[in-house]
Amino acid sequence: MRNRVFVVTFIVLVVVSVTALNILTSDKTGSREHSSLIPGQENSGAAEVYDQKEGWGFVKSRQGKLPEVTAHQRDLVKKYDALFMGDNSKKQVTLTFDLGYEKEGLTPRILKILKENNVKASFFVTTHWIEKEPQLARQLISEGHIMGNHTVKHKSLPTLSDNEVKEEILGWEKVAKDAAGYKIKHKYMRPPMGEYSERTLKLTRDMGYRTAFWSVAIKDWLPMEGPQEAIKGITAQLHNGAVVLLHGNSEDVVEGLDRIIKEIRKRGYGIVPIYKI
Repeated sequence: MRNRVFVVTFIVLVVVSVTALNILTSDKTGSREHSSLIPGQENSGAAEVYDQKEGWGFVKSRQGKLPEVTAHQRDLVKKYDALFMGDNSKKQVTLTFDLGYEKEGLTPRILKILKENNVKASFFVTTHWIEKEPQLARQLISEGHIMGNHTVKHKSLPTLSDNEVKEEILGWEKVAKDAAGYKIKHKYMRPPMGEYSERTLKLTRDMGYRTAFWSVAIKDWLPMEGPQEAIKGITAQLHNGAVVLLHGNSEDVVEGLDRIIKEIRKRGYGIVPIYKI
């Protein structure tokens, strides 16, 4: 009887030991091709550059409180010197516009309103916009605004190879210089659709560009219920160091822009260029 107990106990111990060994081995030597920096996961010390496609997002600011992002997002922003929010100790904001195409007459109206209010903004444009509107591109440059890189073909960068990412970013730079005479002093790149990976953040930084995300946004690329919705949507999210994203082909945004600027200042915020935020 004792021998039978001894044998059973021995078998159980062997099974437990083998199982534990398999678990430990799996943890240490498992394939890295499926590894990813998942929000909340402690991977900040890892040497690898991960290639998981992500989309920029955050919990919106309310009543002046700062917007919330994950620890993972904060780590990537810091590691690759990306921008999503400026100095939150200062009561100031910056205005940015995304433009893939020109909606008849809207950009001239934007420039007029900005000039009347003495505001310097940033325009993230595609090469399609520059090539179709070289005079407007030259005007916004001459009036002291930043022309930001929004790539050649507005593709999702994480879906491209390293060389293709470089072609999208450096190809834009060539068109900006050749078509608009732009001498780039402040290099900012906004990833199309806000899609990125750690790999594309690194590539962007290594090319001398700073990835520009945002901390205030509304769904202004969709039909809205008039300019008041745009005004309310932006001003409700204001906070120190805000990077405001607007779309330059939204009629409601353009109709409400003067009010947006005046309301921002009424609430005590200064409006500064992106390189001063």
